[in-house]
Amino acid sequence: MATRLSHGFQSEAYTVHTANGPITLSAVTYGPIAPDELILETAAVSVCATDLKAAAGKFYSGPPMILGHECAGTVLEVGTAARARFAPGDKVVLSYASCRSECPECVVGANAYCRELIGLNFSGCRTDGSTAAVDAQGEGLRGHFFGQSSMGRRIVARADCAVKVVSETTAEEMRLFASLGCGFQTGTGAVFNVAKPPPNSSICIFGAGSVGLAACLAAKLTAPARLVVVDNSTAKLAMLPECIREAVTHVVDSSDLTDEGQLVERLKELTPGGLGFDYALDCVGRGDLVKAGHLALRARGTVISVGGSPDVALQVTLSQHLVRGITHRGTHQGDSVPSVSIPLMIDLWRQGKFPFDKLLTLYEFGELHRAIQDVKDGNVVKPVLVNLRYRSGGLC
Repeated sequence: MATRLSHGFQSEAYTVHTANGPITLSAVTYGPIAPDELILETAAVSVCATDLKAAAGKFYSGPPMILGHECAGTVLEVGTAARARFAPGDKVVLSYASCRSECPECVVGANAYCRELIGLNFSGCRTDGSTAAVDAQGEGLRGHFFGQSSMGRRIVARADCAVKVVSETTAEEMRLFASLGCGFQTGTGAVFNVAKPPPNSSICIFGAGSVGLAACLAAKLTAPARLVVVDNSTAKLAMLPECIREAVTHVVDSSDLTDEGQLVERLKELTPGGLGFDYALDCVGRGDLVKAGHLALRARGTVISVGGSPDVALQVTLSQHLVRGITHRGTHQGDSVPSVSIPLMIDLWRQGKFPFDKLLTLYEFGELHRAIQDVKDGNVVKPVLVNLRYRSGGLC
């Protein structure tokens, strides 16, 4: 990781210097932006479990780094190579980075599987290995986590991460839209882009976190016959907002269903004729849930892995898989193309069909640690840190 700074600007950002070390809101200095980058004033940043994995050193890259990969804000400065697409004053939502059109996957709209995905998103550095920022001691910080490292008041991001929203978008709306770039996009895309369930399908969703609940809201729009959400956290299920309770037909607390057979039997009982589900989505990332979902499917059903960690192993036998004609599909980012999925979610929200805002809890920008603790305690679904210095025009 090379440091290459001469002059730029200063900001406050959440940084972590060692794996499992303290996450601190501290001063950072950015150098001049690259031609393919933007400077943004952030309206708000959303907190995702992936940020905490990276801070703990349990992701592809780790500290020293600036956290954050879900953000909305206003463009302050545009690199020379991005001026055909962006201008100062543009309001944008940030998502993952891709090469956009330079690899075969991106050419056909499979940006979530871009051949440069790992380097662009998980190295934390520019493609030339340089870093965007240093801390107060001059130590280089990985400042391109998901191409953006957006957990700061003023940040540098790859232009390819940015999706423009209409100029009339208010500051209050920008705070909500900050949450759309990863988890909600993944859950929604897993339904719309991967499962694509026809009306009257039976759908089981494991996980009452932000990804799973976004999937529930999306699945509701497909007119399912059965829509079931499963979680082993009684506290999480007790705090499900009304928009989720209205969307699902059944809520299953699996905390006392520790035996795999019990859980599968309970789930199949909820389907027409007890035949099983058409679709099961594991939005947690556990091999045992993939297996439970697999066994709770009807013949020729589909189980979709939406979340996961590098060391998670599948537990399904070939005989269970083959003789029932089961399809197992993994998905990254719900196969979403941000320039399509983010405007779609916003449009559905404006129509009152996708009330993702009911899943959000807003905090002041300096309250990250309280937000993290509230998530761990099961008190909130999706925390959003609001930059109160941001104004509707985006300029502080």
